[in-house]
Amino acid sequence: MNIFFYDIIPLEQRYKEWTNLNYPGHLLYGLTHMRKYGINCVFKNIPFNPYKYRLRLSIYNLIRYISIRKKIDAIYGVTFKGIEFIIFLHALGVIRKPVIVWHHTAVVIPRNPIRKKVSNFFYKGFDKLFFFSEKLRTDSLKTGKVNKNQTTVIHWGADLNFYDSLLKDRKTEDSFVSTGRENRDFPTLIKAFDRLPYKCDIYTSRHIGNNNYKKILEKAGILNIPNVRVHFVNSSAKRMAEIVNNAYGVVICCLDYPYTVGLTTLVEALALGLPVITTDNPAYPIDVEKENVGIKAPYGDIDAWVHAIKTLQESPEKRRLFGENGRTLAEKRYNLEIYAREIASELLSFCKPNK
Repeated sequence: MNIFFYDIIPLEQRYKEWTNLNYPGHLLYGLTHMRKYGINCVFKNIPFNPYKYRLRLSIYNLIRYISIRKKIDAIYGVTFKGIEFIIFLHALGVIRKPVIVWHHTAVVIPRNPIRKKVSNFFYKGFDKLFFFSEKLRTDSLKTGKVNKNQTTVIHWGADLNFYDSLLKDRKTEDSFVSTGRENRDFPTLIKAFDRLPYKCDIYTSRHIGNNNYKKILEKAGILNIPNVRVHFVNSSAKRMAEIVNNAYGVVICCLDYPYTVGLTTLVEALALGLPVITTDNPAYPIDVEKENVGIKAPYGDIDAWVHAIKTLQESPEKRRLFGENGRTLAEKRYNLEIYAREIASELLSFCKPNK
């Protein structure tokens, strides 16, 4: 089976880095393992900034599809952003190849009646949508825009080989670590640590979307709390993993958005066998307390965060147990091998002779 594999990131570079254990394979959404299942991925770096030129990106990908359409059996996208023309044309029946795409949030119903009609038609262009959790899938089904056969949940998890290569160099420090950029609730996290004598290192970007974290924290007067160091970085995935590997524990404090905010950080912590404290995000596929791998705190609840941090800090046995349980969970259910196999199975179900 041949598939047009689509992602916005520079796939050729990242794939090469993965082969040298310099990039975590789960961030390539199955690309690394498709060949073992008889699936050949056709992919190419986008020759311009895909984040800056959205319309140009959609046109480029449509032209790219036309040029290889006779050589592929399906289109598989990590996101639908940038292949909208292909999806609309598939909904119209002009493009016949199956379209399988990851949907990172639940499907929603636009308020504008015109946009609602366009959106309803747009979702007819998907043969299969992959979701990160059952809640995202269930919420999407409630809209009526997609049906049960059109959707599936993939058990997304970390590249254990990549993280195993880091474990031998672990030098545990006395600081909790927070990484990630998207929709993080740093004010709540910092205010919680400000009430405690324990250390926390935050690694994030100065800007992400409409958020300017530096300005937000400066305005709140919490950028220079003595025991909380905020690092605005543009580091590689490997460098950030090396930092997390040495953490005392992983803290994931997020804003209330209806998707799996912070999931990448969570599965990384599981792979590294580290205890976690996380915002109680109902969209997560993993309940850290039920799985006994960490502690949850409600959105924006500083008191709950203080209690959780103190509990984890003052209980070495609990930290050890959480870490061990997390690694076991990663090995049994949430890892690259399992989720790549699930993706391959779905893709192969659409395997038909080229038309």
